Amino acid sequence: MNKDKAGKKPLKNMKRGMLAAAAVLVIGTSTTVAAAQNTDYFKMFFSVKEMGSQITDQVTIVSGIKMKVEESMSGGKSAIIIASFEKEDGSLFPKDAAIATLELDLKNGASYMVDQQVTEDGKKLIAMFDVDSTSSLAGEKVTLRADAIINGETDEIVEEGPFKHTFKVQDHSNRMDIDLTMKQQNEEVALKTVYVSAIGIGLEGKRVDGKTDFLPEHAPIVKAIAKDNTIIELKSSSTSTTDIGFKWQYSLDQDGNRVFLEKSKIKAIMINDQLMNVNE
Repeated sequence: MNKDKAGKKPLKNMKRGMLAAAAVLVIGTSTTVAAAQNTDYFKMFFSVKEMGSQITDQVTIVSGIKMKVEESMSGGKSAIIIASFEKEDGSLFPKDAAIATLELDLKNGASYMVDQQVTEDGKKLIAMFDVDSTSSLAGEKVTLRADAIINGETDEIVEEGPFKHTFKVQDHSNRMDIDLTMKQQNEEVALKTVYVSAIGIGLEGKRVDGKTDFLPEHAPIVKAIAKDNTIIELKSSSTSTTDIGFKWQYSLDQDGNRVFLEKSKIKAIMINDQLMNVNE
């Protein structure tokens, strides 16, 4: 459920509110967003196979632990990053292993939620970060840090840290610059940018009603329209600050389930009653 109540606190103290992902609905195909890879890391967190996203081959080895970014899906100022921790000698982790003090270090600042699981075969610890950033993530060097790997039941240290792995984020969204002013109840906002990506639709703008120190409470209705004319209304999953004002990220269906978009099959979006074609 939402951690923060938009509009009730100053922007400088506001991180974001995010709804927990429960399931996945995919536009354009009944199974996956794009060609499946050879692993099931997305399925571990979202009940869906991997999304054919950017694969980062860079590997860092620290104290016998091999770290790698397995999947990276980004769109504008939001991203999902899945990283793995694996023992170099191939030995297994305890089934209750956990990564202590797991963090992302972004130069431009970010808020994120993180989850982690051990794979069924015990060979890897997988961490998933759901990120909202204050500025564009494109080309950003991000450092993944962890103190140690522990047994979650006993708190015994399994592998000594600290561990660190740095990688670069690539943005694969369709970006559209817009100029749309909206009044909703007692709020007025000017939307400036739309991001359409596999992780949903991002709307970025600023308040023009004099209340620039607060996040807006009232999000517009957003619909994605596929090339086969399938229409799905999306709900906002987070509201966060950006370098120009704020951003809504739309990545949930009306039942609160996580939505992944095959952006090549999205032809238009609708913001309230405004229809906009998506750039190819």
